[in-house]
Amino acid sequence: MPPSLSVPAHIVLDMETVKVETASGAPVSFIRDGRTWHVGAVPVRWFERVPWWETTTRAPKDGMLRIDVAVWQVQARIGHNPRSPLVTFELVLGQDRASWSVRSMESVAA
Repeated sequence: MPPSLSVPAHIVLDMETVKVETASGAPVSFIRDGRTWHVGAVPVRWFERVPWWETTTRAPKDGMLRIDVAVWQVQARIGHNPRSPLVTFELVLGQDRASWSVRSMESVAA
């Protein structure tokens, strides 16, 4: 029996920056707290509107300000052990399209 993760049913996190590896734009793994998490199911993507009226960022003179961000819901496990429990994360792709953050995590029942 693999060790259990002590993760409450659902946690909303402060936006924590993580390093994400992608394939065709979809997350396949990410590093959080020094541990590598591997995506173990097909990720789901949607877009959310940024509260642009609350930010101090101004649109560049010669460009456009992105007001939507991509959110990916992934089920991932630590390492490649298929018996390791899956945990659901929401990964948010930054407006710069290069930085990633973890917004929430939720344990998945076995």
